[in-house]
Amino acid sequence: MIKTLTLVFTLLFLITPKLSFSAELNTGERVTIQSSVLKEEREIQILLPESYSSHLAATYPVIYLIDGDYTFHGMSGMLDFLANKAQLIPDVIVVAIADKGTEIYRQNMTPKGLTAPFKKEDAGKAELFLSFLTEEVKPYINSNYRVADNAILVGHSMGGLFVLNALFEAPNAFDHFVSMSPSVWLNDYAIMAKAKSFIEKDDHKPTSLYLSLGDENRQGVYGVLQLLDEAEPKNTHWQFSQYPNENHNSVGLIALRDNLKAIFKGWFITDKELSQSMSPEQLLQHYKALSLSLNLNQSIPTPSIKSAIRYFYRQEKASEIPAFMAKIKKELPASEQGFIIMQSSYVGHYDSPESALKILQLSEERFNHSVEYLKSIASTYEQLDNTILAINYYEKALKLAQLYNSNQWQINIIEAKLLKIRAKNKS
Repeated sequence: MIKTLTLVFTLLFLITPKLSFSAELNTGERVTIQSSVLKEEREIQILLPESYSSHLAATYPVIYLIDGDYTFHGMSGMLDFLANKAQLIPDVIVVAIADKGTEIYRQNMTPKGLTAPFKKEDAGKAELFLSFLTEEVKPYINSNYRVADNAILVGHSMGGLFVLNALFEAPNAFDHFVSMSPSVWLNDYAIMAKAKSFIEKDDHKPTSLYLSLGDENRQGVYGVLQLLDEAEPKNTHWQFSQYPNENHNSVGLIALRDNLKAIFKGWFITDKELSQSMSPEQLLQHYKALSLSLNLNQSIPTPSIKSAIRYFYRQEKASEIPAFMAKIKKELPASEQGFIIMQSSYVGHYDSPESALKILQLSEERFNHSVEYLKSIASTYEQLDNTILAINYYEKALKLAQLYNSNQWQINIIEAKLLKIRAKNKS
């Protein structure tokens, strides 16, 4: 028995140090706001995109996530794949609105004049909670982060009802309203009177509403759809999706994914479209117009950048790249860094690593805060067999990645590069 315990403790001792070196899972920053509207302390969870510290000129749409403590982990993971990895939408800032238990949450989601589910004594406080969002949370986010003028309010179930009511009460407070499986049924569908009045008046600035349901038919959403379908409001662009293979709890994740792709339609262009129908100039004008309509300033997706640079080489027009790069700097400034990295990659392949290094060095001082830019310089030195400077720049990139709390897989790549070069030096 003693031998067995000794073996167990030995194994634990060997395993524990390995666990301690892994990067922290980035769940963002927890912020406490002393709300004068609600007359209490409230908490919000703020998650910045991984690109935030590397792209200092970029601005980001903000997703305000109702019932944030319940939905944050699932939604933030989905957004990491959708925006950061797949680049199907721009990078976004997530602001998850914490709750204070089920009963208080439901009361805050319930419109004024109605009573919360199963608690007839709890009068709705949705309008008060909406004021907290618009008068305190949004100003705080706008003052402390580089936000685009593009705000999206997202809620599910009772949170979905809150989103609908927010649209009816303050249609210009957010640019997009995403209501997933909303509890329209509350108090015998009492919200329908307000919905009818709002849809028929249609006297607000243009906004958009995204409604969704799983395999359910008792939420009351069909009544809202009928009003929208009959009135055909000009100022409320709306879209409805039903997912027969999802239930009430699972529909939110897939619905938000699809809704965001619709909101940011045109951001991602398929390889087929890029290769068949878009010249670099057309690409530039497409993203210039799209960025203007979305009110954001961000680097365009990497496949689009690659397509533009590749075009010049395939058409044997590499001499035109400098003029095109000057236009990028002027008209799509947030994309300049990505274009320089891509240009240097092609120059390194078609010309020489020395020429690629010169291109990177010209803008190194402006982009030395970028992990990707430092990695590109390191990789070029690696091609030149300058192991000392390759190690130096990979170490710089690693320090930044750790400082920015980058995804562990990003850190792993840099550490693997360093391990490989150092091993080569020893042999």
